[in-house]
Amino acid sequence: MNRSTFLPRSLAALSALALLGSMMAAQAQALPPAPPPGAAPVAGPMAPPAPPATYDAAMTAQAPITEGRVSRFLINPYGEVDGLMVGERTVVKFPPHLSQTLQNAVKPGQSVRIFGQAEAAGVIKADAIVNLANGQTVIDRPPAFDANPPLPPHLRAAQLRQLSVRGKIAMVLTGPRGQANGVILDDGSIVRFAPDSLRTPLEPGAPFAANGLGTRNSVGTAIEAIDAGASADSLQPLYSRVR
Repeated sequence: MNRSTFLPRSLAALSALALLGSMMAAQAQALPPAPPPGAAPVAGPMAPPAPPATYDAAMTAQAPITEGRVSRFLINPYGEVDGLMVGERTVVKFPPHLSQTLQNAVKPGQSVRIFGQAEAAGVIKADAIVNLANGQTVIDRPPAFDANPPLPPHLRAAQLRQLSVRGKIAMVLTGPRGQANGVILDDGSIVRFAPDSLRTPLEPGAPFAANGLGTRNSVGTAIEAIDAGASADSLQPLYSRVR
């Protein structure tokens, strides 16, 4: 081998060694310094918390939206408990197919913690309700696959009675968009009606009367109004074809 061939190859090898040394030095600078002998090891980054293991755990892992004392149950015209009142002004909605489950877990006068979402001002759609006195929890879930199917609408309607209610409005009930769809009277009676079907202004303290179909049971009275107004003498039909 002549000298002219050896020199370029030697320079290339030296350049490669220099580049390798620079890379190793940069890597050494990126590593944290080793702790002195006898020092406690430095903790690494915190691992993210494990997700909830079950659906029930996920429902109660979120931050509660409110808590307070149950003042009363709310029922629909079929007599099913479909929610409760927390305090004097907060309506908590819950699926009516869990009516008996909710009544078994919670009683008026007990304090509850509510998990869910605000639907409107003073209205909460609950995902879970926890009884703070005994820890019993009711979770919003669909009916079991092996449960008996619900009655068809015409058979459910056959269970309703013709009822009349009179009193003063204690609270106006609203739907998801804040539209009025019912009232609670000062005697506890609940009147439901289709949004925008009632032209009478609704204000707490105003007189109110209604006739309709519904249920009166140990929990309370609730009707679906057929006609309504400020008094029994000023009732107006809400539906054009109701006889």
